[in-house]
Amino acid sequence: MSIADDLGEVVAATVAAHRGPGLAAAVGVEGATHVVAHGVTSVETDAPLRPDTLFQVGSVSKTLTSALVALLVAEDRVAYEDPVAVHLPALATALEPELDLEAITVEHLLSHRSGFDGDHLLTHPEVDHLSALAGARHLFAPGAGYSYSNAAFSLAGELVATVEGAPFDVVARRRLLGPLGMTSACFRADDAITRSVAVPHWVVGEDVVVLRRAGWQPGWELARHDWAAGGLVASVEDLLRWGRFQLDGAADDGTVLLDAAARARLHTPVVEADQVASVGLDWSVRRTDGVTTIDHGGLTVGYSTDLVVVPERGVVVALACHATNGGEVVQAVRRHVLERVAGVVERDPEPDPDAVVEGDRVEGRYLHPFGVLTVVAGDAPGTIAVTTEARTDVTWQPPPDPPATFALTGPRDAVSVDGSGVARLLRLGEGWLQLGGRRAPRIDD
Repeated sequence: MSIADDLGEVVAATVAAHRGPGLAAAVGVEGATHVVAHGVTSVETDAPLRPDTLFQVGSVSKTLTSALVALLVAEDRVAYEDPVAVHLPALATALEPELDLEAITVEHLLSHRSGFDGDHLLTHPEVDHLSALAGARHLFAPGAGYSYSNAAFSLAGELVATVEGAPFDVVARRRLLGPLGMTSACFRADDAITRSVAVPHWVVGEDVVVLRRAGWQPGWELARHDWAAGGLVASVEDLLRWGRFQLDGAADDGTVLLDAAARARLHTPVVEADQVASVGLDWSVRRTDGVTTIDHGGLTVGYSTDLVVVPERGVVVALACHATNGGEVVQAVRRHVLERVAGVVERDPEPDPDAVVEGDRVEGRYLHPFGVLTVVAGDAPGTIAVTTEARTDVTWQPPPDPPATFALTGPRDAVSVDGSGVARLLRLGEGWLQLGGRRAPRIDD
């Protein structure tokens, strides 16, 4: 069976199994392109998905922001070691003394090591200026840990705009999106509305309905300060072009925009994120079956996206789904395609049957960006039970996760074993835990 036929079959079967509205997939293998768009843009209109249909691609946007910074570094206008305050002095003054941009470097921003609550702007959506970060919780000293940070990329986007002297979206289009032929990619609803757009859906049980005015954003597009962190709107064809750029650094006309050394800097691990991946600037880097992959996923309300590059095999996989259960759909197709075209078999971490939960170290309450977590030893040996309750000190947060059980895979790592959805990873530290990539300090009642 050809790659195209196989891709079409697995996409159709996976969408049907999860009752979603559809999925778009693009696979590049050594120059050949295979694209499948299955389903509808909206269950209200039944307009078909197309290869050029636009999706919110969420945090895949961060890789665009990192590349824009890399362009400035290549031009000696920015250095990764620079304190952020060097390029954003007015904002640094506005944030003093609560947030020290003298201690946070550009590399800290791009590798999720800035040390403050990176979801502060999401949980306080009524504030639309970066000076609101003065109220963000401090999790660790800059450079001394890892915690996934959307707000750090909001700062990085502001840095790009300030150094270039133009709005972030204008810089992105002029310096990368345009030269790469990603002509339909955009950040504004006004730019997307004239094209085929996949609208977000809520899927639970037998219900599949269009989502409206949901989440932290007041409308469909994200706020301007979120664009560099998650605001890109693009098709899987666009994402395939972006993935191929990671391989050759070249524009459509053959001009090399980022040379091999600059791209390697983006893709080289800087910090360990969890038990399966490290993080570069800001690509996730995994070693599976002796093969290195770089990838980034994206989630916004009702959208799930994934972009995977296998450099040594010349493979790029771009997937986009427009439903709240899209993570399951995207992961199933991702794993099938990687095995089929790249020989990479991804697996969830295996529980350690000999692991023992240290109750005094693990049990307690933790303040996660998206809820208060209560952690106790599970009913089965080597397991941890986690329940989530809503926070009362934030303006917005996603619905609390249902109770979950995690099994230890080692002294400080665990994997969810409930068998529902995509496996989640948990990491235990001294006085904190990490869930969903975000650090949550232990709190006293």
